[in-house]
Amino acid sequence: MKRAPFTRLEEAVFHVERMYTPWNIQIEVATSERIDRTRLREAVRTAYAIHPIAKARRRPGGKEGTDYDWEVPDEAPVPIEVAEASDVDLDALRQRFYGDGIDLSTSPPLRLLVVRGGGERGDLLWVCSSHVPMDGVGAYRILQAICTAYRGEEPNPSRFAFGESRDVLDGFRPESYRRRVRLLGKTAQRLGYLLDPPSRLPGAGAPGVASWRYRHRRLDDGVVDALGEGDDASVNDHLLAAMHLTLDRWNRDFGAPAERLSVMMPVNLRPREWFYEGVGFYTFFESVATDAVDRQDAETALGRIIDQTREIKAEQRYLGYLEWLNLVPGAIPLSLKKRLPRLLDGVGGRLLDTAVLSNLGRLPEPLPALSGETPESTWFTAPCWLPTPVSIGAATVGEEMHLGFRYTQSAFDAEKADAFADRYCERVAEIV
Repeated sequence: MKRAPFTRLEEAVFHVERMYTPWNIQIEVATSERIDRTRLREAVRTAYAIHPIAKARRRPGGKEGTDYDWEVPDEAPVPIEVAEASDVDLDALRQRFYGDGIDLSTSPPLRLLVVRGGGERGDLLWVCSSHVPMDGVGAYRILQAICTAYRGEEPNPSRFAFGESRDVLDGFRPESYRRRVRLLGKTAQRLGYLLDPPSRLPGAGAPGVASWRYRHRRLDDGVVDALGEGDDASVNDHLLAAMHLTLDRWNRDFGAPAERLSVMMPVNLRPREWFYEGVGFYTFFESVATDAVDRQDAETALGRIIDQTREIKAEQRYLGYLEWLNLVPGAIPLSLKKRLPRLLDGVGGRLLDTAVLSNLGRLPEPLPALSGETPESTWFTAPCWLPTPVSIGAATVGEEMHLGFRYTQSAFDAEKADAFADRYCERVAEIV
């Protein structure tokens, strides 16, 4: 039975989600066939063998109550539910399936659900994974392995052996002590949000437990083609600009004009040569902000965002968060560390962003199709918590870009959620 300690990042996310809301990753794949449950179960077991973290469980560490370990059992259950689309409210089913927390003390840190007849021509496969042991790319690689094995093919091997995540993260740290101190200072600038917090969407500050819902959109082919033709602006820059402009118009329409808007953007630490490899948590977070004057028109907003994303890539300031995590002494007991997220309560909530945009980019082959070579649709959403009431997950699958919207009912009812999703797609089309 293999064991490996949590990384500092995994530990931090674990404590945050226990105190606030489950950080579950949502992914859905449509197929034109009826999914065979037995065959799917064997495919998941194949994915377990290739990516052991997919069946790991949390255990107390070996340092007298100061850390946690991942433990990989020799055998693990495969939690697969089946529901008939005609018998359920899909919105309510999504809320329950993706919204319920995953008990990491038991194996595995994920679950699957087959929705019979839920797609346009066949079944749907839903995969919910905890964000603690893996990021969005890691969850995608597990899905990719499951689908490949289901088709009777051999999945790609894992780049790293189980337990190497800590060494991989340490490999990203600058060797220069001076550089590390500079990164600490760069990320400390975030404290300026305490005095000048980002504007919020109407309803984002409503008290109570967040109740999340989901929407799916597919961009028109012409828009996707135009997104890839820009010289100065990346696809992600265009998506970010559309997000800022959509948020701006939304607040204005509801009588709450925004000043500063801040969109959280996950940053994949993996280098370009293995950008989609490594099942683990190799993602940090950056914010891209605009002021009201930056959003007078699309060109100005896009230019402001390009300046920031270039600086983020050049300076890699997001590595400063890794330095802050490494400042926490390893001897601090878990009873104290698990209370640190309380710093985000009250005034600390000002540090959180207006919205989240997570772009997985163009997914590599083999694509996560259960039959044939191309899935009917694949979409995902990233977790967020109030006062950040909406996240958008973007993924380009083949020649199609899919957008997943996760939103809280305190800020959007079903009609408003559809309107927001449609406005965002329209704004992307206008920008390109």
